[in-house]
Amino acid sequence: MSITAMTFNLRVNVDSDGSNAWPFRKHLAAAVIADASPDFFGTQEGSGPMLRDLDEALPQYSRIGTGRMGQGDLDGEHCAIYYKQADFSVISEGQFWLSETPEKPGSLGWDGSYPRICTWALFQSTGSNGERFYVLNTHFDHMGTIARQESAKLILEHIQHLREKETLPVILMGDLNAYPSEPEIAVLREKLQDAYSLLDKPVGRTFHDFKGGTEGEPIDYIFTTTDVQMTEINIHREKLDGVYPSDHYPVSVTWRRK
Repeated sequence: MSITAMTFNLRVNVDSDGSNAWPFRKHLAAAVIADASPDFFGTQEGSGPMLRDLDEALPQYSRIGTGRMGQGDLDGEHCAIYYKQADFSVISEGQFWLSETPEKPGSLGWDGSYPRICTWALFQSTGSNGERFYVLNTHFDHMGTIARQESAKLILEHIQHLREKETLPVILMGDLNAYPSEPEIAVLREKLQDAYSLLDKPVGRTFHDFKGGTEGEPIDYIFTTTDVQMTEINIHREKLDGVYPSDHYPVSVTWRRK
């Protein structure tokens, strides 16, 4: 069974973006997702109203996750996980905070500048094989270097906890606000496979500030446990109608269980 997962920082809706503000490109963000047709996609910087725009444009998907202040935060920024509702069902789900008190809603971790979250779910295929696996989506802090490093350790601990009862494949995706050479990425690579290992050329940048181009390094990632075989990676760098759908390129990976 081949599955495709995508990570996509949508760029929060701010008026100062002018013609690049969300209302002028929401249809483009939906279009790039629809064109790639991932089985799952995780968003970062998507507020409740932005996600409701995607809900309307992409009715084949359902989503999980709440805003970063916890239950009842319907309009704040989410780390949502969307999934094709005809093909997968949610067995269990949750959300934790990237902080010293991960179960405390809205908690601020270490030297972080904002509360940061990780959304997770156990999915099962509705097909005959009933394949089960975990998907996690997160967004590391853009300022706190200690927060990013500790967040990586915390997520690995959570993955270990999820796999204690049954060793199932795990997909971790998100905007990690860190280049490949930084310690937090090294921490994740000690236990997980980096999808960029599929490339035999420089990855190039994934954050481009609506300017495009490839010069630089990525900050958006997809990792998997070692019981996953990744077969294809795509960095979606195309413009639509002459406009970039976001200030980040979406990244997608196709995989299957070994």
